[in-house]
Amino acid sequence: MPLELELCPGRWVGGKHPCFIIAEIGQNHQGDIDVAKRMIRTAKECGADCAKFQKSELEFKFNRKALERPYTSKHSWGKTYGEHKRHLEFSHDQYKELQSYAQEIGIFFTASGMDEPSVSERTHSVDQAGLDLKRSPCFCVPEFCD
Repeated sequence: MPLELELCPGRWVGGKHPCFIIAEIGQNHQGDIDVAKRMIRTAKECGADCAKFQKSELEFKFNRKALERPYTSKHSWGKTYGEHKRHLEFSHDQYKELQSYAQEIGIFFTASGMDEPSVSERTHSVDQAGLDLKRSPCFCVPEFCD
């Protein structure tokens, strides 16, 4: 009997169900909420099931020295690495807005917590339709484990 799993509400994988396609947007939105929404819509139009972003609490993830170092890349959004990374981070309210937009157009939404506070915030205050298997410390569905 083929294994089946309800990965998101109403969305099954395994058996005769189609694969679940996740569009990794990450931080390719360049810190622009409108670009992020266009990327979500494009993911939906291309057949993706879920749009996935990344969330970080920079002061937890990097030390002060790393955040204050000069960042002179032609693709930099600030004079320091910290300024650059802060430009790319959405606020909690912006994540809720993106989640609402995704729900409105009919695509699941998730964000990888790239550090412990981001995982905790995401888990407790942003409704997650999907699972973030990449960042989960342990994922084991009994049927899949020895």
